[in-house]
Amino acid sequence: MGGFGRRGSGGERPAGMKQAETPSGNSTLSSDGVERRDGKITETGLAPAFPAGFDCAPIASPFASPTRFDGSMRRGDRHGGLHGGIDLSLQEGAALLAVASGEVIARGEGGQLEGIFLWLRHAPADTGLAFWVFTKYQHLSTLPGLREGDRVQAGQVVAFSGSTGTAGGYFGAAGYPHLHLSTFYGPSAEFTRKGIYGSQVQGQGAVLDDPLILYLRRVNDLDQVRALPDEGKKAGIAVAGEDGAVYPAGSKAVWPVRCKRK
Repeated sequence: MGGFGRRGSGGERPAGMKQAETPSGNSTLSSDGVERRDGKITETGLAPAFPAGFDCAPIASPFASPTRFDGSMRRGDRHGGLHGGIDLSLQEGAALLAVASGEVIARGEGGQLEGIFLWLRHAPADTGLAFWVFTKYQHLSTLPGLREGDRVQAGQVVAFSGSTGTAGGYFGAAGYPHLHLSTFYGPSAEFTRKGIYGSQVQGQGAVLDDPLILYLRRVNDLDQVRALPDEGKKAGIAVAGEDGAVYPAGSKAVWPVRCKRK
């Protein structure tokens, strides 16, 4: 698998974690155009396509954007000055949903630019994609009540939005309440934790890429995403309504916040 197979450093395999098999078939992953040695990432051109009849929180700052939600330029010392996830501007305390079924693998409180965080891990069977996915929710208002090892279902409330880690600096004393969602795609379930707060999960061979890839169908290679024709760049988003039901029913990946009926 191009760009994969590197061993992570720091930490041991969590108790009970077994070596996962690489997804079967001819599926491949590549780091070309994703996470380069200089830390730069590249946009995918993907855009969300929400189902008719629903009003959903839009993306305030997309993946690989050089600007924040308000149009200001990002600081240049992270990912070459480009955004490593997507931001959704939300009210403090908005319910955040599991974007797919999976397992809680880490939670805690980080420092500036991170705040309270939650990590989920999703198997190929959870997402319908050809690889393992690790999702990170940042700037939460409170530490989630979930515990490491808990199983969650797509559309389940897993946390609440906040502004932790954003107060001070550019955002001032009030901070910026929002969800920052990052996704990492890799060939196995294995990971290590690192960083001063243990908030960084390094999937074995996983690379950072656009969360909207979760909503595509039959993607076997990350480079395949950037080669899609323009008509294939619309990611069909399944949503959870205010009643908690998922639309369309049975969808594996849902928007991380509930959507209102118009």
